[in-house]
Amino acid sequence: MRFRYAVLLLAAGACAQPLIEKTAQPGKYIAANGRRAALLGSEDGQLEAWIFPIKLGRGFRLSVYVDQALDPLPLSELAETAIIRPHAVTLVHVHPAFTVRQTWTASPDKPVAAVLLDIETSRPLRFRATFIPEMQPMWPASFGGQSTSWDAKSGVLTFTEGQRRFRPVLGSPAFRRISEQVGHQLPERTVSIEFDVEASGAVPILFAASRKDYDEAIQAPERILQEAEAHFRAFFAKTAELRWGAFSDAYDWARAAIERGWACNEGVGCGLVAGWAPSGASQRPGFGWYFGGDTMISVWAMLDYGDFTGARAALDFLLDRQRADGKIMHEWTQSAALLDWPSYPYGFYHADTTPLFLHTAELYVRQTGDRQWIEQRWPQLERAWRYALTMRDEDGLLSNLKGGAAAVETGALSGRVARDVYLQGVWLAGLRGWARIARWKGAEAEAREAETLLAAARKAVERWFVPGKDVFAFAELRDGTRYEANSAWQGMLLAEGGIEPDLARRAAASMASPMLMTPWGARLFATDSPYYNPLGYNDGSVWPFVTSQVLVALFRHGQPAAALAALDGMRQAAGLAGAGFLAEYFSGDRLAPGPRAVPHQLFSSVALIHPVFAGLLGLEPDAMASQLHVAPQLPCGAPPVILRGYRVGNAVVDGEFHPGRPNRVEVRLRSGTLDVQIRPGSCFESPAPRRLSPGMRP
Repeated sequence: MRFRYAVLLLAAGACAQPLIEKTAQPGKYIAANGRRAALLGSEDGQLEAWIFPIKLGRGFRLSVYVDQALDPLPLSELAETAIIRPHAVTLVHVHPAFTVRQTWTASPDKPVAAVLLDIETSRPLRFRATFIPEMQPMWPASFGGQSTSWDAKSGVLTFTEGQRRFRPVLGSPAFRRISEQVGHQLPERTVSIEFDVEASGAVPILFAASRKDYDEAIQAPERILQEAEAHFRAFFAKTAELRWGAFSDAYDWARAAIERGWACNEGVGCGLVAGWAPSGASQRPGFGWYFGGDTMISVWAMLDYGDFTGARAALDFLLDRQRADGKIMHEWTQSAALLDWPSYPYGFYHADTTPLFLHTAELYVRQTGDRQWIEQRWPQLERAWRYALTMRDEDGLLSNLKGGAAAVETGALSGRVARDVYLQGVWLAGLRGWARIARWKGAEAEAREAETLLAAARKAVERWFVPGKDVFAFAELRDGTRYEANSAWQGMLLAEGGIEPDLARRAAASMASPMLMTPWGARLFATDSPYYNPLGYNDGSVWPFVTSQVLVALFRHGQPAAALAALDGMRQAAGLAGAGFLAEYFSGDRLAPGPRAVPHQLFSSVALIHPVFAGLLGLEPDAMASQLHVAPQLPCGAPPVILRGYRVGNAVVDGEFHPGRPNRVEVRLRSGTLDVQIRPGSCFESPAPRRLSPGMRP
């Protein structure tokens, strides 16, 4: 029973890691994520296995023959408890004659994932594992000539494809019998593998990239679990700790969700994907490939909690795939090395990625003080700047017609937008960011050019303000009209655009309206908008990543109570699609994930981090000037916020934030040199906390 012992031992010593123990729910998402392998499935124990960028098979599940039964009993019907940690999930299956604990985990850096079984039984059992072999790479690549071969002596099934470039395996020392094999697997053909258990004990089942990887890992399979636990223990130790009542666990799970977004393979390298979900019969595991905008928004949170190394690696991944004219990528598949990815239309079709990169690069340098990165990447940064200029119209704002999509991809406004407000908010933030980067580089002429363009662009976008509605129009349409609906897409403009303060306050007050805000976040469009659709992907649903920008704007422009209410609502919405995760998007009408929402979406988890640091706590770091500005927005009567290990350049600080009139802020410098400037303000009266229930309406 060594595996059970290992799990309990690690749990006892892993006090810094969050834990969720709950009743198993068959439809809820769970996963074990490593950088080169993943098991994606549900709380009944069904999974699909990926060794990046290849899916080995789907529908993997276990069943057991009890006594003389002719039909096996699915373990999914016996799933009682799910225990979720960042490094592993354990499902407990209980029967009157036996208990099976299956733990899923993946190596943090090797192409190996494991299902570790701890079996307690009072009688001999026969187990059956069934699955559909696929041996297909991630969308949109494909293989031909897939086949399998069975090594009966070692209990290892090897997969391969026609050119034999890849030979991943599934195996266990316990495997004894396999169903009839055909040379080339047919679609939907189910394979069965059986093994016998005479008494209580441990059974490891491994998925690996090669027989060599399998042979090394099977010597001590418990090390996979130990190494995964050690990785997250180190991650939590090196990143900032936040303690604030019920929000503490939400913050911990959010930073773990982002860390679990790394994916690597030999053909593409290592980068942050957008999100994970089981692919089913397709080869698209949620959004398990690389997106430029998603990566940059995730970097905002990585900077907040202090993963500077990860933030730099994520930005470098994007720059290494920059188009020759300077445009920053929108998406890049994990299977890009297996096909001519640039010939597909998806890679660079968004307009917002390039100015968003200028903004995010400035945030990175400002918080880390990494002047060397500017020097190393200056030619690429400058190319991005020059490309962004090509998207301008005569008034200095950016054109979707010249650059591509931004806020709208589908729905009622698809193909009708000439310029949208989100793109302009990103552009103003990018102009400000580039001016600072250029000045840090010593390129004074470019800095002054950006500042001149920024002033003109601010004036131009302020003409989009609709006085009778106190909103910034969502878009100028191709037919020359304006779509003046109240939208969450104003959030970026208000949070980062530096527009006229009175206009920002008025627009923030309009965004706080119940027609736009639900208890769990901001609708993309208010309910009085002509095309409002609560289930529409771009027409009225609630996106946490857009809400994140709205909340920063509300905190900064006089609506902290509305911001706090939505922040707490998103905290409660976390876990509805999968324990520890905040789903991609929600209905605008009821607290429920959207019909095709990805359960583990990285930039959704950012919404439980960035508004806290940039809005609630009002942290404005500037490592280039060795300064930290603090302007907290705290609710009266709330417990203090405790922050430990916050990084600004080489400085590390701890802080305590106490609500009051005025607020009291205590900042202690743990290391380094930093000038801390505090604007304490006063606590605000917030509405009584509201407990949300799945399916409730606003």
